[in-house]
Amino acid sequence: MPRLLLIVSTVLLALALPAVRASDDQAALILGNWLTEPRDGIIQISIAGDGSYQGKIVGGNNPQRQDQHNPDPARRSQLLLGQTIFQGMKYDGEGRWSGGTIYDPDSGRTYKCRVEQLDADRLQVRGFIGFALLGRSQVWTRYRSSSMTLPAAAQ
Repeated sequence: MPRLLLIVSTVLLALALPAVRASDDQAALILGNWLTEPRDGIIQISIAGDGSYQGKIVGGNNPQRQDQHNPDPARRSQLLLGQTIFQGMKYDGEGRWSGGTIYDPDSGRTYKCRVEQLDADRLQVRGFIGFALLGRSQVWTRYRSSSMTLPAAAQ
C-alpha cells in the first residue's frame, strides 16, 4: 500500500509541474520595458526581492523631471528617473496581476493597482481607490528600443 501511494503521488506531482511551469512562464511575460500610454515614460518591470513585481522609471521625455507633487516635501526635489512607482504586484494567473500599488507622479498620489495582459505587447494598467470601478486605466506597450530618452512632449 505505501508503494502504491508513492507511485500515485509521483504521477500527480509530475502532472502538476508542467502547469506550474506554464504559469511561471506566463507571469514572466510582464518583465521588461514598457512605454506608458501618454508615451512620456518608460517603466522597467522586474521581480522584487520578495517575489512580487515592481516597476521603475528608467526613461522618458524629461529625464531631469523632479517629483514635485510628492506628498513628502523632502522628496520633491528628487528626480523621478530611477524611482520605483509600481510595486507589490502578485501574479493571479491568466495574464492578471494585482495586490500592489502604483504611484502617479502627476498627482503625487498612490493607488491600488491591477494589471491585465491584453497581448504579448500590451498591458492594461489600472490604478484605483477602493474599488476597481473608481479609477483610471492606461494601456502600456512593450518598449523595444535601446534609447531611454523619448522625444520631448509637444507644448
